[in-house]
Amino acid sequence: MGGRFVLPLFSAVRAGRSLHAGTSVLLAGTLVLAGTGCDPLGTSANPEATPAPRATPQPARATVQVRRATIVDAIKVLGRVVSSQEADLSFRNSGRIREVYVQPGDLVQAGQVLAELDQRDLPWSLAKARVEAERQEVRVAAAQAKEVVDDTRLDVLNVRAAEMAVDQALINVEKAQVGAQDADIKKAEADLAARRAELDRIRFDVEDRNALLAGKRVELELKQLPPEPLDIVSAQAAVETARIRLEQLKAGPRREDVRAAELALEMERTKLIKLKDQPRIRPEEIANAQLDVEKAQVALTRVLADIDAGQIRTEESRQAAVKAAQNQMLQANNTLDKVRASANESRVDEIRAQEQVIQLAEIALAKVRTVPTSDVAAAEAALASAQTRLEQVARVGRDEAELNALRAQVQSMELNVENARRSTGVAEANTAAASAKLDQLLRGPLDFDARDAQNKVGIARVAVDAARARLQLRRDTIAQTRAVAAFDVETLRRAVDAARLDVQNFESQMGDVKIVAPFAGRVTRVAARPGDNVNAFMPLFNVSSLQGLVVKADISEADVARIGVGMKADLTMDAFPNQVIVGTIAALPELTTGSVGQAPDRSTRIVVNWPGAGAEMGMLARVQVTLLVKPDVLMVPNGAVRTVGKRKFVEYMDGDIKRSRNVETGIQTDAETEITSGVQEGQVILAGQS
Repeated sequence: MGGRFVLPLFSAVRAGRSLHAGTSVLLAGTLVLAGTGCDPLGTSANPEATPAPRATPQPARATVQVRRATIVDAIKVLGRVVSSQEADLSFRNSGRIREVYVQPGDLVQAGQVLAELDQRDLPWSLAKARVEAERQEVRVAAAQAKEVVDDTRLDVLNVRAAEMAVDQALINVEKAQVGAQDADIKKAEADLAARRAELDRIRFDVEDRNALLAGKRVELELKQLPPEPLDIVSAQAAVETARIRLEQLKAGPRREDVRAAELALEMERTKLIKLKDQPRIRPEEIANAQLDVEKAQVALTRVLADIDAGQIRTEESRQAAVKAAQNQMLQANNTLDKVRASANESRVDEIRAQEQVIQLAEIALAKVRTVPTSDVAAAEAALASAQTRLEQVARVGRDEAELNALRAQVQSMELNVENARRSTGVAEANTAAASAKLDQLLRGPLDFDARDAQNKVGIARVAVDAARARLQLRRDTIAQTRAVAAFDVETLRRAVDAARLDVQNFESQMGDVKIVAPFAGRVTRVAARPGDNVNAFMPLFNVSSLQGLVVKADISEADVARIGVGMKADLTMDAFPNQVIVGTIAALPELTTGSVGQAPDRSTRIVVNWPGAGAEMGMLARVQVTLLVKPDVLMVPNGAVRTVGKRKFVEYMDGDIKRSRNVETGIQTDAETEITSGVQEGQVILAGQS
């Protein structure tokens, strides 16, 4: 029995039915026979046979055909019936509401005040902003007054001084190469004499101060004795000393001082006479010096000729002969240069300088011969003081205050003696230096002096480079400072502009604290109460005109760019069933704020040709703005078009294999997409997900 049922089933499969249909029939027959208790596959006849594996059923895929129809590119949004003239009103400034003058449903006229902000703090803020603006202007004026002064003149002078130091160093090099002049030697001799005289004077001063110190010490020792007759004797001795000093001053200067000054004056006059009587260099002396140079040249030529002739054979003898001839020639040239220099120099400056020295010596002699009146007065005062002291000792005895004063005088005189001794050392060093300088001039130029002069030239040039670098650095610093100052002034000017803007803002706010009805109508919304704090441009009131009704639709910014004023719009409303109402776009969204606090209207307004009565404010309307109608185009569901990156394609089944094909699309609606290329009408593709 099982065989009779199986054969027709497999025959049906061979007859060309599809795999899915055959599988369904086979499964249905199997279930029926299994329900009757029969074995449809005949497994009971051969229980040991292995059953054949079942084929895996393929999942059913939703397909769709590419069809040709008319596609409409339209914008569909919801709208609301509103008055033909409607405005959301707000304050242009933030603040606290002072008063609200209307309620929802009130009728208002154009220009009527609806609400007002509390502006008690506004005048204070305006005054504060004005003060800040004036303060910023003062800062700008102060910054402009601080001019950056170009103080590089001192650096320029330093550069010039360094350049002059280089020139002086080059002159010193020439002097070191030429040797000392007679004027330099004479000046060095005069300086040495002056140094020695100064040393003698200082030594004499040291001896004088030592004597005074010894006398003061004796006086102190006498004062320190008990108040006995010795104190009286000491006081008397002091009186006698002061009297002797006064008599000496009145008697006139000492002979040795006068004699020393006279000797110094006589010595300077003698030097002047020698300068004036010094004979000039005669022409025959110059000729003799030139002849010596020529002889030295001939001698050098003869030595070189003897060397060439082989008369001088050893190397040491050759070098010694050449060196001797060269030295003789160098000495002759130096002598010739000195003679010429002596013949060409003028002694007027030396004579004038010596005359000035004589004048100084005469002034010094006059000072020594004349005793100043102030010294006589001081000696008289000292005598009176000593006499007063004598009277005190005779009456009282020892005076500690006087002893302390004497001790202080002794210490002061000891310091003076020590300073004088130090001055003696300095004077001795100066005298030695002057003597060494004279010896050096007498010895003539040395290689060390020439090298030292050259080194000083290098040092002076380095100083010039350093001074120029400092000058350039200072100039760069001044330029940078000026740039910074200009930037600061510009920054302050911007602060002034900002402060002025604040003033203008507060001045504009003085009259901008009210909400005014822009037109006559009815108040439909009030979202403000007295005392509330509100932000600027927050809609608080809505006023609608009582004339005409329009539809206001909120269209996205992307779609607003695709529409324009005058375009047609189709509307459907529940109040007018089974009717399509035609409207016209009259206004696009606004982005600016009105002068009376009116918020910007971001809705699209549509003027409607109403078919009759029944429309009321607040009703909803379905709005469709048709942008483009393309008839006879290929269309597929949106889900059938797949996108990967920039590639768009559709999928279809080729037997059991899924394949894809690139397509180009056009208009896309909410449900369908236009296919411009890639598929054909009637082609079966996978529907995908809607």
